[in-house]
Amino acid sequence: MEKHHAETIHNVVRHFRADASVQALLLGGSLIHGFARPDSDVDIAIVVSADEFTRRRAANRLTFFDRALCTYPGGYVDGKYMDVGFLQLVAERGSEPARYAFAGAKVLFSNVDGLDAMLARIVRYPAEGKADRIARFAAQLVGWRWFFSEGTKKENRYLQLLAVQKVVLFSCRIVLAANELLYPFHKWMRRVTLAAPRQPPGFGGSIEQLLAAPTFELIDAHVRATLVFAGLEHDAVDATWGANFMRDTELKWMAETPAIDDW
Repeated sequence: MEKHHAETIHNVVRHFRADASVQALLLGGSLIHGFARPDSDVDIAIVVSADEFTRRRAANRLTFFDRALCTYPGGYVDGKYMDVGFLQLVAERGSEPARYAFAGAKVLFSNVDGLDAMLARIVRYPAEGKADRIARFAAQLVGWRWFFSEGTKKENRYLQLLAVQKVVLFSCRIVLAANELLYPFHKWMRRVTLAAPRQPPGFGGSIEQLLAAPTFELIDAHVRATLVFAGLEHDAVDATWGANFMRDTELKWMAETPAIDDW
């Protein structure tokens, strides 16, 4: 860690220790994920009492932003307020990005009993649902391949670009799931995925080609290679993707679960 980051964290801890409503303070973001640069901000999770969290939610004041606590030019502290109930909810049914946010989190101070055990539950990959996750991601993968072909046929550039993004997203989701790695959301997805020990041959290069100059032939080859990697039969996925796509995209509003992109 850079010296100025350590100094800033010291200031942050001193600031929040003086607030009686704060029960715990966690360090997150790029500093704990190993992605930090010298100019990276300091990300924190601020655990407050249930009453304070309720008040903040009602007032739409769930974020913290401050430059004065930083000891380096351009730096800032970026925080989110939460309570123990929120952490318990993430542990029970949080989306993968919600869980990943706490991976490697450093407890700067805490008055919460069992916080370390709760964090361990939060960042555990839900391996019991892995096969179902991969199958549903595969339906999205094949579905968005079709949407790319439709975008090409109808000269719909927006649909083409969206389809490319989704093909990259869901092929990465399959690789992450196969390795039992949490999906970190878009900012770090490629970095985390390409560091996975198991992935299709040439996976990173294939993604770069798709993003630079997508064609249906490239997308089709990428989709097929990803399905082979996942141990799925292409024709079986192709024959059933419509119903699965509809369940997880068009009808997702009916379920009290995260969108398939984050699930």
